[in-house]
Amino acid sequence: MPSSKSSLITLTNLSAKQVGTLFSKGLELKKKFNQNPIASNHSFKGNAALLFLEPSTRTRFSFESACTRAGLHPLLLDGRSGASLEKGESIEDTILNIEALRPLFFVIRCNGDFNLNDIQKKLSVPIINGGWGMRGHPTQALLDAMTIFEKWGDLYQRQILFVGDIKHSRVVSSHLELAKISGYKIGFVAPKNFLPDVIPDGVQLFKNLDEGLQWADAVIALRVQNERHDEKSDFSLADYRENYGLNNKRLMKLKPNSMVMHPGPINYGVEIESEILADVRSVILKQVENGVFLREALIRDLMNGAL
Repeated sequence: MPSSKSSLITLTNLSAKQVGTLFSKGLELKKKFNQNPIASNHSFKGNAALLFLEPSTRTRFSFESACTRAGLHPLLLDGRSGASLEKGESIEDTILNIEALRPLFFVIRCNGDFNLNDIQKKLSVPIINGGWGMRGHPTQALLDAMTIFEKWGDLYQRQILFVGDIKHSRVVSSHLELAKISGYKIGFVAPKNFLPDVIPDGVQLFKNLDEGLQWADAVIALRVQNERHDEKSDFSLADYRENYGLNNKRLMKLKPNSMVMHPGPINYGVEIESEILADVRSVILKQVENGVFLREALIRDLMNGAL
């Protein structure tokens, strides 16, 4: 059984070699799938516990698919509805009781009030962070980076621009960790109240979107997280769309060989216009596709003790 030391709660303990190997394995799994999508050459290896206590579509389905492809049966808890959490059972008790069913690892998506580091110490199996409040979303950052790696074969010195609700983005939190490992550059452009109170060292801050787009090799638009903003927040969606929304006219500022990305879900008509999906530089759906193979590679490495 894997050790809890194999948990992936943040990316800080991964090496550049491990990240590169993960990308190579993910892309090889993708190649094999494209050659034979219905191949089934794996036997049942055990169960994996997927606890999604916050809403999810892409991440949840991706992990379910990745588990099945790796020969694992996913045991899914999707929200609190229908679970003992509705009766007052704590999240910790729920997790400890599920561990008694002997899953090989957990994937947990939760808000920032629950501490994944604390529960990890009480478990004998690993945890994969499936999205933790605003603290991090490591597999999303990894699949974004793998998508960039797939195009150029490297990440070093690539320039990635984040547009929008950076302050509340767990995706950005994980990219800041991964950039230190893989050597890519990060830029921010956003309304003032969407920026963190302190801009991290090494991050380039742009005054306006056009300036940032001209700099970027890849631009990652972020969802405006209305649920994390105060009701009296001093911004309007119309102003945001006017100054920071991506549309065909704005994309004329981008390099011809650049990439347009979004971790989803998308607020069309706010951070991105639907016309963007037709742009040859858009890899938004490829990110979703690559997520399955990146997570399958991660699960296989975890089971093999490579993490």
